[in-house]
Amino acid sequence: MKKVAFLLAALIGASSLAYAQNAGANEAVTAHYDVYASAGSGQAQLIANGMEAFFDLYNSFFHFDPSTLKSKLNVRIYANRQEFDNYLAKIVTGAHDSFVYLQYQDPQRSVLVGYDTGDLASFERDLIHHGFVQFLRSFISQPPLWLQEGCAVYFEASVYDQTKNVAVFHPNLGWIATLKKDVGAYLASNDASAIIPLDTLLTMDTDAALKKLPTFYAEAWGLVSFLANSKDPAYNRILWDGIAALQPDATASANAAAMKTHAFTWVSDTKLMSGFASFLDSVKTFPELVNDGMRAYSAGDLAIAETDFTQAIALNASNSIPYYYLGLVKYGQKDFYGAEHYFRTALQMGADRGLVDYALGVNAFADNRMDDAKSYLTQAVASTGYKDKADTLLKQIDALTAQ
Repeated sequence: MKKVAFLLAALIGASSLAYAQNAGANEAVTAHYDVYASAGSGQAQLIANGMEAFFDLYNSFFHFDPSTLKSKLNVRIYANRQEFDNYLAKIVTGAHDSFVYLQYQDPQRSVLVGYDTGDLASFERDLIHHGFVQFLRSFISQPPLWLQEGCAVYFEASVYDQTKNVAVFHPNLGWIATLKKDVGAYLASNDASAIIPLDTLLTMDTDAALKKLPTFYAEAWGLVSFLANSKDPAYNRILWDGIAALQPDATASANAAAMKTHAFTWVSDTKLMSGFASFLDSVKTFPELVNDGMRAYSAGDLAIAETDFTQAIALNASNSIPYYYLGLVKYGQKDFYGAEHYFRTALQMGADRGLVDYALGVNAFADNRMDDAKSYLTQAVASTGYKDKADTLLKQIDALTAQ
């Protein structure tokens, strides 16, 4: 996973070169955002609409009062790296990743600055991540770092539905493998070096986190996910009580201490770690779901296999394997129409052509659609891997249709 750099350029008392100008034709203004895009007002409006939708998604989690905002949230998106660098060179020194949040004592001057990297998926993911940081710090100037980055990662796999103008939450399991490995090592050997202890995580600053960045991101995301999604309301309460303890103008260390005092002290680290480990066991990654589904299918547990592969698609809708196996499941359930749908979708997602043609041929044969079966199997014959099997079934079809 691409390393997400910390954004926090605290420019208290910096020059007036920060966002202050009227962007004019390249600007879009919405209820909570003022967005400038060098590519034009069309892109500015699209980004502003999306960020408004994500503002609502973020706030469905935090329940801040938007009326307390002293100004709109400023965003500047440049069409390329050169424009981005030229703008930042007037304000800060050094190289920067694709997004930087410049925060000032005066909220009207604070601005999220980014550029279009040319990779739409990566750009959207980074915009969601860093847009959340801007959102949170607009209400809580200096939040605890674990909460800020843990929530930013928690939200970053979500998507913007332009047709409905809403942000749709999608779970982000990008760090689950790292986290399971680290926590597993800790539980197996009680090796404290395998993880960041909870007391340390809750109070870490940027310098400390950078020294253990993968572990920090994995644990920060994991703690947010666990507290937000645990079926035990006692753990949910830790997160909500902790957020309620945050003060808009307190320092990061003061807010971290407040969260710890008001939310974490009444649950022992041992109990929290045990609940955390149980929660992790219940969270399946895409490979785990696919492997579980394959095992269930091989064992003849079609209903379980269907559930596993459907959940796998929810995590990765572009991989062909779950679709192909769902085709096999539907075939096994004698739902030949459903099987064909999933086999065709698997082909669209990059599955082997010969494999799918053969599967479609077998499915059509079972559905007594002999002409379709012959057509698919004839195409499968052209594939070296399925020539013999397709030939055998074609001969069987010829024998049946000759009677």
